[in-house]
Parts: sequence; C-alpha cells; structure tokens
Amino acid sequence: MCLLWNVGVLSGLLVVVIVNTSDAGIVQQDLTGMWTVSSDARGISVPGQVPGSMYTALYYNNVTEDPLYRDNDVKLAWVGRENWTYSRTFEVSNDMVQSQSILLVAEGIDTVSTLFINGQQVATTNNMFLKYAFDVKRFVKPGNNSIRFSFQSAVDYSRKQAANYPYDVPTDCPPAVQNGECHINFIRKEPCSFSWNWGPSFPTQGIWKPIYLEGFSSAILDMATVEVMPGATGTDLFLQGPRSWLLRTKAYFNIGGDRSVSGQLQIALAKTGISETHTLTLSADRNWVEFDIVVPQSANVKRWWPNGYGDQPLYDVIFTFTSNDGDVTTLTRRVGFRTVELVEDPVSADPEQGLTFYFRVNGLPVFMKGANWVPADSFQERITRDSLRAILTHATDAHMNCFRVWGGGVYESEAFYDLADELGILIYQDFMFSDSHYPSDPEFLDNVHREVTYQVRQLMHRPSLLIWSGSNENEKHLREPKWNMQNFTLYYEDYIKLYIDTVRAAVWSENPSRVYLVSSPSNGREEAMEGYAANNSESEFFGDVHFYIEYGNVWIPETFPIPRMASEYGIIAWCNYDTLVGAFEATDMAFNSSVALGRQHYGYGNFAMINQTTYHLDLPPRSRPEPQRFRDFIYISQINQAMAHKTQTEHYRRQQSAVRHDGRGLTMGAIYWMLKDIWQAPSRASLDYSGRWKMMHYYAARFFAPLLVSPYMDGSDVNIFVVVDQIPTMDVRDPDTQRLRFEPLTDLKVIMKDTADKDTVLDLISKGERATSGMLTVEMYSWHSFTPLRQWTVPYKLNTTAESVFRQDVDSMMTEAGCTSSTECFIYTFLGDPDDGINNWIYLAELKDSNLPSTTVTITTVSQISPREFTITLTTDAIAPFVWLEAGSMMGRFSDNGFLLVKMTFTVTFTAWRDDVDSHTLRSQLSVLSLMDVY
Repeated sequence: MCLLWNVGVLSGLLVVVIVNTSDAGIVQQDLTGMWTVSSDARGISVPGQVPGSMYTALYYNNVTEDPLYRDNDVKLAWVGRENWTYSRTFEVSNDMVQSQSILLVAEGIDTVSTLFINGQQVATTNNMFLKYAFDVKRFVKPGNNSIRFSFQSAVDYSRKQAANYPYDVPTDCPPAVQNGECHINFIRKEPCSFSWNWGPSFPTQGIWKPIYLEGFSSAILDMATVEVMPGATGTDLFLQGPRSWLLRTKAYFNIGGDRSVSGQLQIALAKTGISETHTLTLSADRNWVEFDIVVPQSANVKRWWPNGYGDQPLYDVIFTFTSNDGDVTTLTRRVGFRTVELVEDPVSADPEQGLTFYFRVNGLPVFMKGANWVPADSFQERITRDSLRAILTHATDAHMNCFRVWGGGVYESEAFYDLADELGILIYQDFMFSDSHYPSDPEFLDNVHREVTYQVRQLMHRPSLLIWSGSNENEKHLREPKWNMQNFTLYYEDYIKLYIDTVRAAVWSENPSRVYLVSSPSNGREEAMEGYAANNSESEFFGDVHFYIEYGNVWIPETFPIPRMASEYGIIAWCNYDTLVGAFEATDMAFNSSVALGRQHYGYGNFAMINQTTYHLDLPPRSRPEPQRFRDFIYISQINQAMAHKTQTEHYRRQQSAVRHDGRGLTMGAIYWMLKDIWQAPSRASLDYSGRWKMMHYYAARFFAPLLVSPYMDGSDVNIFVVVDQIPTMDVRDPDTQRLRFEPLTDLKVIMKDTADKDTVLDLISKGERATSGMLTVEMYSWHSFTPLRQWTVPYKLNTTAESVFRQDVDSMMTEAGCTSSTECFIYTFLGDPDDGINNWIYLAELKDSNLPSTTVTITTVSQISPREFTITLTTDAIAPFVWLEAGSMMGRFSDNGFLLVKMTFTVTFTAWRDDVDSHTLRSQLSVLSLMDVY
C-alpha cells in the first residue's frame, strides 16, 4: 500500500465546532479507535485501529510479519485477496436518538463495502476518494448498537468488473516484475496500491479516515467553499496588485428531517473586520447558498507568495450558522490572496514556433522547481503532522516551490495541503487517474463526477493549489502503439466522456477560475485544437513533457529535450544502505540476491543503472566481498542519479529566458520524479523511505538554488551560465522578432502604488539587484594539486534571468593553463566568495578514463555547537570527487554531501533530527568515502 492509513485524522482547515444550545441540539460521537478486523475464510479475528487497514491490524497483532520485510510483499498477497470485516459496538445516547437526523459520517472508506447497523443493511460504498454521510436514524437505538463494514477484496471486485465489461479496457495487469494485481482501472481506489514500478502491492481494505455519528434536528453546515479572485477593478501587475478582492463563497447544509429550517449565516474574514450576516430558509431541495464578499483595498490584506518570493500570510474565512432552534455550527476555510495565470502566448512572430507555457503568480513569472509527490509512506498506520512537515521542509530546504500531486496516488491529507499553504509550495494537482484507460459506463462516470465535485470543493480555497490536471499520462498513452489499440475511436470516445464531459464539467461547475488541463503531459491550449488527443502530447513547443531515458549518456545536456516545462523526469538509484538495515537480512545485502532483485520493480532497472553509470564510472570490482560491493554499488548508483538530475535540471534552467531559432526554449519548470520512496528499494526518489537524503537531494539543493552557476561542454567550448530566480522579472518581447525573454527588474526607483506588500516587493527588487551582477571565477585544476593551474575572473551583469557569461574553447584554456591532457584536469567555477557555496565543476574527460589520485579523506573533528547541530571537519591528502558522508543509525542531514573536495580541509554541518545525540555518539557512527575508495 502506498498510503498512510490515518492521514485523514489530522486536523485540517475544515474545522467543525459543535455547540449544544438546546435539548434538541447537535450531538456528535466519535467512532474511531479500536474495532475488530476479521476474515471468516481465514478464521482470523484481531483488534484493529481505525483509521487503519487490515495490514496494520494483522501486523500489530503478530498474525503477519512486517509487510516490508524481505519479500513479504509477495508472501502476503493473500491478505489483499481476502474479504475482511470491520465491526464494533457503540453506545447511543437518548439525546442522539431524539435527533430528527442521525448521520453516520465516514470521511474515507477503502473501498468496496456493505454497511450494516444492528444487523440491517444500511448502504454500500465503492469509492475511496469520497466522504459518505448515511442517514441511520431508523437503524440505531438507545443503548448498545453494533456496526459492521463487510469489505469485498478490491482485487476480486476489480477482476469481476473487468470480466463483466463488454470490452477490454487496458491496461489489464502490471508487468510481472511488479508482483502486482490486475484491473485497478475498474475501481475508484488508490492506483499504486495494486503496485507500481517503484512500489509494492498492498491492496488495502479498511476505514482510512475519521468516522463519527452526528445527530441534529435543525440544519448544520456540511461544507463551505471559497474561491478567491481579484476584484472587478483588479490587476495582475505585481507591483500594484488588485485594488480589491472577491470571495465567492458557498455554504452547503444538512437538513434535519423533512422540514424547513430558518437561521442566520455569518461569513467573516478574520483579521480584517469584514463580516456579513444573511437570513436563510433552508429545505431539502434548497440546501446551499452562495454569496460574494468584496474585500476592499482598505482591508490591507497581504499577498501569498510561493516559497522564496515572499511570505505566506493566511486568513480564515469563518462560516457560522445559527438556526432559529439555537443550534450553532462553524466551518473555517483558510485562504491566501494571490493571483495565478497560466500564460500561453506565441513565443515569437512565427506561429509555427508554438506557445509559451508558464505561470505568473501575483503577476510575476515563476520558474516551477520541485518534485512529483507520491503518498508519503507505505506501511505506517498514521503519519503525523510533524512527519509531514519534516518531509515538506526537506523540499523547501532544496528551494522547491512546486509539487505535482500525481494521479496514481491519493488526494492528500488536510495536513499536507495545510503545510503546502504555510510553506509556499504550489500544487499541480492531478485527479486520481494514471497510465490506464477507464470504463465509461454511466455508473462509473457518475461515481467519478461525485468524486471530482467533492474533491474540488475540499481543495479549491487553498492558495497553494495551482492547477487541476485530469490525469497522469493518459492522453499520451491514448496514442502509444504499446497499448495495441484495436479500436482507437472507441477508446477516444471513452476518453472524452471521462476527462471532458465528466471531470472537466465538474471542475468548471465548481472552480471556474482555476486552470484545468486534460492530462499531464499535455499541449496546453493547443490540445483542444487537436481534439484533446494530440499525436504528440509531449511537443517541445507546447505545454509540459515527461521525459525518461533508460539507456545512454545522461551526463550531457544534448540527451535532453528543450520543452516549455518538464513536469516529470528522473533516473533510478538505490536507497541508502543504512535504510535497508532491518528490511534485509545480511545475506540479502548483495546486488543479485533474490530479495534485492525483488525490490527492483523496473523490468530493466538494474541494467539501466549499470548502462548509464558505466559511461562515466567503473563498477566496483567483483573481487570486493559482499556486502561491501553492494554498498559500493549503491554509492555509485547514487552518483549517477545525482549527476544525471544535475545535468538535466541545469539544462532546463539555462533555457528559461531564450527562444531558439527553431522556437524551442522558454523552459519555465523542472519538476522531477519523485520526492520520496514508499519502501526500501531502488527508485527515482531523492529522499529514501527513512527520510534520509540521497545524494541527489543534496544536489537538488544546489541545482534549484536561486542563484546558480552552471558550466557545461558546448561542443568544444566551455560555456558557463549564471541563472537567477526568486526575483521580480518582466516578460519582454524583441520588437522585431517578438521573441519573448525574461528580464530582471532591479530599478529601486519604481513607483509603489496601492499595495500592502510594499516591503516584500522592495525586498524582491533588492534581492534581484544583488543577484544579477557579480564576479565569476573560473579555475582549471590538475587532479593532483590543490593549487589551480590557471584562473580567469569575469565580472557579469545579467540582462536576462539565464545567460552565458563566459565561453572559451577548452583546448585554448588547457594551453593557457599548461594542462597537457583532458584526463589530467577539470574546471571549477564559483561566484563571488569561494566559501559562499555557489560553485560548480565539470570534468574534461570521463572520470573512469581520468588520472584520478588515490585519496584518503579523514574525519578529524566532530564538535557540538547546539543541541542538534554539529560541525564536522574533513581533511584530505588529494582532490576527491563525490565525497560522501554517512551517519549510520543517526538520523539527520549534512549541510552538503556528495561534493568535490578541492581543499585540504573542509567543514560541514550535521543537523540531527532528534535531541539525544552527542558528539561522541555521532562520531562513532560517521563514515566518509570518495570515488577512488571503491576501486
């Protein structure tokens, strides 16, 4: 299972405050806690926590081993193929029974179940992504009651649905290497729970979010939505901002019994004094209301900014309904004030050169830097808000401002979106459809319509929510030959019914101000011109692309496209060795052990890692004994992943402010696959299952840095770019060619008008002025000396946000430096002070062919400077590439890692993630190696 069973129990933005003010008031009873989980077929009955799943119940009661231990994902396949029952008893008070309505509210049921109360069938469920509310008034009684959810195996249900469908709807089954289950497309359930090429198969059953009874006799608030928009006289110019804002609010009610209810609805915007009260008369056929609230400029609300651009001020919109019977319910939605625009304009005067695809936030062009988000864990009964905060903080530490919530997982927890709002992480939100075709029968489409409506209402108020995307890669797959389409027209019509007639219709009905794209990747606005099924949905001239390459040289920029946005890309590497401890036995710690091979869910993954790596590095020699050779291979694979992602991401960032003669360029987003592992395995993640940073995540902190120096071999030349973001830029067109570029705005004399964010804007401009000019230093080193052979210094002043500031033929540079062979030398470059950390390097010959010295890197001192911070001093007797520190069982991260060590002495900081660490304990766990240590 790819999902945390209790993410939904975390407190979120939908806050329900119940106040009992009369004998016929509102009564709520929590039904989470301990239930009985049983299987008649297996003769098993154990206590199980709700929220939770049958896997957690069986594991915690010692019926099964840890599902993530060795090959237990395969051995425990029987668990997902059985039918399980959740049952318990509960007491019902007289106050509850006297209510006109008693709702059983289940915020998440996973997935196909029949509900019984006191032995009577109440309802059925068939969608993991819906909140259910069943009127159980006639089923409950005062005193002791029983409740039972009888689940049908999702595997069995999906198989039967597919068998009974009039035609085949691919993909039927995952590749055999994934050890997964079939026909996930026939059930509205987390797709990756049936396996994926980076995760195990755990098709869960259970109550995965809160469940409770709610009794009332009048009317109560059930849901509230807020759509934040610029006012009628607003503007997207970030220097001035809207002159007013508009809150389009809706409130939805549950009505007690068959009656009309009157009362007062107050809607208040906290911190501003803005409040409106409306008198309502509600009934079963009029159970929602809509009001527009103007937020004038005098309210002085501050704008919400993406991470790195400014602060994230948030404001509560508080809905309070007081019925004439005296019942009071309150719902709160937390909002931020910002504008978002997807800009799709011609890139030049030549219409054949395509359209731009970038986002303006508060009128400011923003380069999207981030990762694809998959469910944060694979077998925790719950994930705490603190754990989520830690994961998201790792992302912001790497300067990310965007996640793509991928369509093969789940709509995330309220806590996740809370933290995205608080940390300034924009969410590119897929609906949960991925890499498959889907049925189009009326029952399935109605189920989807209810799901999309509910999820849009849940999420649309959030300032972090950037865009809606109908699916992951399903437009792309519609055209791919590997799907062996026998009837394209049939599947195309199904595609339109689902993503246009159903999903898009629901989005536009609920949230018309936010952009909806039919799929990712897509050609953006152009896709409509091609009937939403482009022959090439990954054109470099429109929209976004997903780019993967399994074989070949991934350390050179020529390998990669020049798209408008790269919303998926990635390279495979093993997780950290210490993360495998506890999941593997000692005999499993070998590259070709059956358990290690079983963790590789890419059919070609091991060969791809070897093929890509051996372009540049030799593999650890076979003479090295296991597990050391396996540990060395993990290190080598992480070098390859880090360097490949570095090469590709820097390539995209260098393209952001130029249109090439063929129309390619203006690449305004790099969102790699993926942020975090869900089990201990090789994958494209940059954080492994434990939360440890892989080498690639340390590199992400550099290649996503707001100020980047990026050298690369451009033919026979060394070409060095300086790239800057998180500053104010203006999109400017060449008056002759109409080609677009992004120019830094650094004029501190600009007139500030009508904005509550004057300090933020001035700070951005000041930061831009500092970042766009400086001194570049280029040094050529011999691998055998700490003293540079030659140094070049170049002052620079950027006219755009990404431009070349140094270019020279490498042979002439070698001649000037006295370097006799490319195998003997490398180039190191930095901006400003060499100790500031804005540096980079390139090799001149493949490292496996270069004359690298044998090196001894030593940890000389470890000093504690605060309860969780330590300084570690390293010394080396020669230049060392890919210096890699590990802290054993000590969880934490280093200030830098996987770096090129060009000094005899170097200091890094280690930040522990817990308090019970001292310098002696840390020193005993620390180890260090560099590239030549594996040979």
